[in-house]
Amino acid sequence: MARQAAEKARHIQIIVPADMYKEFKKICVEEDTNMRAKLLELMNQAIAVDAEAKKDFFAMSTEERTALYAQGIHTQVARHHAGGRYTTHGDEKGVYRLYPDGHKEYIDPVDRDETSG
Repeated sequence: MARQAAEKARHIQIIVPADMYKEFKKICVEEDTNMRAKLLELMNQAIAVDAEAKKDFFAMSTEERTALYAQGIHTQVARHHAGGRYTTHGDEKGVYRLYPDGHKEYIDPVDRDETSG
């Protein structure tokens, strides 16, 4: 039985830049885990994420699609902020612009009488 398990396992060797190796080793020390176990955990997570990403959109539940949309929106907001642009949001106080530095600037509502004819 143990031999069967050993035969199914494959060994890999990877060469990484020294600074990446040092960071990875530091993370493993902080988490009190060995590097092989941590790498295997990360590989399993990557495979699971990849499999989830390949899942048919229409086969997803409403909750899964909502989470996918939220993730996409969060990514795009971050890209706008990284580009130095504000995004427009709303809360119980009203509509506001959220700037890359994190401050909010509430927009005054337009008086409808001034805009009509």
